Amino acid sequence: MIVSLEDLQVHQSASMCTPISDDSAEQQRITDVVTSITERRAVIEQAKGMLMLSYGIGPDAAFELLRGQSQRHNVKLRLLAEQIVKDLLALAESAPQDRRQKVDRVLQTVHKRVITGPAR
Repeated sequence: MIVSLEDLQVHQSASMCTPISDDSAEQQRITDVVTSITERRAVIEQAKGMLMLSYGIGPDAAFELLRGQSQRHNVKLRLLAEQIVKDLLALAESAPQDRRQKVDRVLQTVHKRVITGPAR
């Protein structure tokens, strides 16, 4: 996992205030930081996936869409991602029946298209 400078700065200030008494406390602090970073990144990955499916684009292009909106409107990328996930989930609830049926078919038959064994 790649950790950004922003992620480290957010947690660095909190860790500087907390004295570390032993290795287990340090390990727990590191675990907490990594967990926090992972949780914040998950929503960005969800939004990227939704944009990839909606626009038929790759992960880099989806991230660039998010990043561009973030910079253009001066809103944190994570906050935009959270709103996109919320809005697109609401939109999906009202999706046309034929599209849902197509997605259902993909989900029901995906196991037939998965390559198993050594060829993977």
